Amino acid sequence: MSETQQRLLQQLGGPAQTSLADYRKQGGYAALQKAIAQMSPQQVLNEIREAGLRGRGGAGVKTAEKMAIVGRSDEDIKYVICNAYDADPRSRISQTLLARNPHLVIEGMALAAYTVGASEGFLYIRGTDRGLADSLRQALQEAMGQGVLGPSVFGSSFTFSITLVGVEMGFMGGEESTLIQIIKGRPAKAQQRPPYPTQYGVAEKPTLVQNVETLANLPLIVARGGAAYRKTGTANSSGTKLFTVIGPDAAEGVVVEVPFGATIAEALRAAGISASDDTARAVVVGGLEGGALPLAALNTPLDFEPIEDTGAIIGSSIIEVLPKATCMVNWATLQSVALSKETCGKCVPCRVGVKRIAGTLEGIISGIGNKGDLDLLEEFSRYVPDGSLCGFGVNAVHPVVTAMKNFAGDFQAHLDGQCPTNTCEPVRAHRYVTKHVL
Repeated sequence: MSETQQRLLQQLGGPAQTSLADYRKQGGYAALQKAIAQMSPQQVLNEIREAGLRGRGGAGVKTAEKMAIVGRSDEDIKYVICNAYDADPRSRISQTLLARNPHLVIEGMALAAYTVGASEGFLYIRGTDRGLADSLRQALQEAMGQGVLGPSVFGSSFTFSITLVGVEMGFMGGEESTLIQIIKGRPAKAQQRPPYPTQYGVAEKPTLVQNVETLANLPLIVARGGAAYRKTGTANSSGTKLFTVIGPDAAEGVVVEVPFGATIAEALRAAGISASDDTARAVVVGGLEGGALPLAALNTPLDFEPIEDTGAIIGSSIIEVLPKATCMVNWATLQSVALSKETCGKCVPCRVGVKRIAGTLEGIISGIGNKGDLDLLEEFSRYVPDGSLCGFGVNAVHPVVTAMKNFAGDFQAHLDGQCPTNTCEPVRAHRYVTKHVL
């Protein structure tokens, strides 16, 4: 893979750049110095807009548009949050970036803060990895000691500090409005929007929330220019994208970097994983809330819109190859059961609907389903997204929707009384029963 294709992981094969000195030897913090000394916040924003950078957190929102909203605010106090939580615990993207090159993320946060006029930031991570947390504290202290962070960044009037926040709140801990509630010290519940965090976030002040991978791209854009950055990728999505690729028999995934527009098959090859009719049943794009696609879809470009057209999502940026012996009804059941336990419980459609989907699927694999269950699943798959406050409920139906669409034969086989792969075991003895109250 050429240098123009691989950016964030250029040093993955070499030693980690955990110290500030190592990072500076590779040109680190030059972009921040350039921005502070030579560019106005508006000029930095213009470069990011020219680059066409989209948020890497799953939704693909234009980064410059979010930053512009925060930057236009007249509020004296503003915040930047780096969401490095990785809601799906199988994702290794945040861990890889922070463990191997923490100062790249710190520089990206500082550039974002300079651009929007923020003076304080939060680096928000899963708190279960104590080793990573200790390493990040050391990197932040080193940055403060060297004047990269603090009351006078590189001797300028720009002030910026970062607070490390480590939590463990399950899948919902990474949802944008939920993480702000956690930072505020409030219950981890999704919030109605609008108002959006860009106007009403931490301490009820304008807050820019960006994914860790998004922020890690900012030094590259400022250093090389937006036009150069845009040469890689597609017309709609510039640059490269990190993915955690999991093979059919792998215990954990491999992080790869491919240009937007590369196919699913190319991402698999970059990870050294093959998928054929002899070894695989399906490929899942998007992680726990992702969609299951047939192997015929391996040539689908990895970009937000083409992937969404298949019924899957970029989501947590996990690509997983399912083994040949996978029953897709059972797969959809396991996904839905897991999701039913991850909802924050605030929305009735999500809290009850996802659980009802999981229970109906359990009935089908247990041999007590009927044809009407398919209609019920389709109904709930419309009802849950329409009534949910946040993206969790909107995306939670992707496993069942794509499994029913792309592997309808598996569902019919179960309704006919036989698991297509002879792997399913009954997990339920009774169906959900509608009780009529007279």
